[in-house]
Amino acid sequence: MMKKMHILLVLCLVVAGAVIVGGCLSADNDKDLNNVGMTSFKSEKELKNYLETGSTSGRSVYGSTNYAKSSGVAPEAAPEPMAMDAMTEDGGGNSGGVDYSKTNVQIANVDEADIVKTDGKIIYYTPGLYYPTNVTLHDDSKYPYYTYDTYQITLVINAMPAETASIISQIKETGGNLYLADDLLITIATGYNESKIIAYDISDPSNPKVMWEQSYEGYYVDSRLIEDKLYFVASEYGFGVFPMMYMGKELAYADCYYPYGPEIIRPAADITYYVTKLDVKTGDVDDTKAFISSYSTTIFVSGDNMYLTNYYYPDTQIMFLDFVESNGSNYLSSDTMKYVKKVMGYDLSTRIKYMAVSEAIGNYTSDLTEDEYTNFYDSFYKDYNAYSSALIIEAEKTTITKINLETFDVVSGVVPGRINGKFAMDEKDGYFRVISTVGDDYRTEESTLRSIVNILNAEMETVGTLDNIATGESIQTTRYIGNTLYLMTYTDGDPFLLIDLSNPESPAVLGEMKLQGTYSYIYPISDTLLVGFGYTGDWRDWRTKLSLYDVSDPANPVELDVFYFNADEYVSVYDYHGFTWNAAKNLMIVSGSDTAYVFEIKDGQIKLMKEDVHKDSYVVRSAYIDNYLYVFSNKEIHIYNMTNWQRVQVIPIEQPVYPDYGTIYPTHDEPIYGTHETPVYG
Repeated sequence: MMKKMHILLVLCLVVAGAVIVGGCLSADNDKDLNNVGMTSFKSEKELKNYLETGSTSGRSVYGSTNYAKSSGVAPEAAPEPMAMDAMTEDGGGNSGGVDYSKTNVQIANVDEADIVKTDGKIIYYTPGLYYPTNVTLHDDSKYPYYTYDTYQITLVINAMPAETASIISQIKETGGNLYLADDLLITIATGYNESKIIAYDISDPSNPKVMWEQSYEGYYVDSRLIEDKLYFVASEYGFGVFPMMYMGKELAYADCYYPYGPEIIRPAADITYYVTKLDVKTGDVDDTKAFISSYSTTIFVSGDNMYLTNYYYPDTQIMFLDFVESNGSNYLSSDTMKYVKKVMGYDLSTRIKYMAVSEAIGNYTSDLTEDEYTNFYDSFYKDYNAYSSALIIEAEKTTITKINLETFDVVSGVVPGRINGKFAMDEKDGYFRVISTVGDDYRTEESTLRSIVNILNAEMETVGTLDNIATGESIQTTRYIGNTLYLMTYTDGDPFLLIDLSNPESPAVLGEMKLQGTYSYIYPISDTLLVGFGYTGDWRDWRTKLSLYDVSDPANPVELDVFYFNADEYVSVYDYHGFTWNAAKNLMIVSGSDTAYVFEIKDGQIKLMKEDVHKDSYVVRSAYIDNYLYVFSNKEIHIYNMTNWQRVQVIPIEQPVYPDYGTIYPTHDEPIYGTHETPVYG
């Protein structure tokens, strides 16, 4: 019994730090932890070998053929990358003297897809509603049921004059990702069976006409509109078959990129991202590149470049084998170590070696006395923990692949640690600025947690570093404004840091203040004023707050005012498209749960001006045109005169009507409930 317990405890110790993944440990395993990056295939032979074997230099690729195409079964969709909640509003638009809101975006003049777009005259809105179509009753004699498809609608609203605003047409299509480009409305459908981009001629908004369509493979990830070019990113599980085609364009082997690095840090390689540039006037594909990466990839787009991240982390099985091979003689018998060396010399997969070495350790410890085993366990665990913790901190890397949006040339760089969302990245004057976190892992001590600012030049070489920022603390939100990085972290007495980036070679801390509460959104309303949005209190007294900060003296930022929402008011801070700033009227509109909150931020004070409640429906967006505010939910659109805050119009939205299952059950002498058969509802 004691022997079995010894084996079980050792295996638990090892498995606790191990993730089962495939791959081979080559005899000439490269240990240079800085030799990481993205590179294109150098020849057709190299690309074909990668597809056939699923690896280069032992690197693992999951699904080396296009699963959806080969099996006809759609894999689980890749989630859209999560965004940290800080952004730059792309200002208000102005057309013929009419002031109107534009989509809140991260970078000015780099438009992002959203569910509401306006040109100051017409509003285009895709509610989060799905309408049944092709409804079919399957009249089974015992258990009838319905099947149906669904579609979304994009409403075309004649917004002015506001008092008579109305829906003048509808576009029936899976939408929700909208762009306006002069007289074109671009919609991006995101369903796997409806994966297409459609451009509508809206010169007559009451009668939109299809100008062009472009189908795409895979799942929609992200997009940007810059002038007359649409930059589009989609993903597929695994890697496509060769020769590879995307949107009708054949990709050369040199257009396909994969991650490389030493085996002990294994970049995930389970997703292929396709980055495509399209002409919005014609729908023609200008260029496409393919990048093998992972679900955790984050995308940042400046006006000139697109950046894709890829996170590297130690392969815990290789890490364990490396530790045992190098240090095992301190804990194990000579016979056991001979066996370990023998196993490590074989051309076997990492998993098989790991299983064999684990079993050998279990066999060794099964012959130990209770005291001997306790001593072994304590020393082995202590030393391995220290080794793995140090290696994790040293080996955590993120590669950043830069794509020039004009030429589609590609270059990559590397920074230590993990990048927490796209708002941790920025670009200015040809320099890429990024803040990353090292040591945020359960195996490492809290004291090792730290953040690092890195500044990279156009060739993605690091030219400036600021290390040991907010040690022991995690980043809550970041915001780049000009040459200043505003950083809020999470700990007791949460720090608000201002970091000077004006000298790329020597970033430095400008100032710091202590906050109460956590913040996940920072918004600049002027050159010297910021709004912070977040929470205060603990789980028993959790309240949303809105704060106003004066940063005119960077060394001494000051909180001017704070507004606390009621404890029972849920206000989301995670969708930055749900915030609107009207600079001309000093108004900020925040989309809450079923309420839009309108604040006047003026003269150093925050004042609640209006609460617009939508019964039984979430408020999702707001927009303004001249003196009128439009508030959108899935049931209604409310329009207010912002002079007197009187509601001047309500536009109802047609609701979907689904089949009524209660009307189709047949009459039986006895109830069908309790039988072993279950009706099938389509």
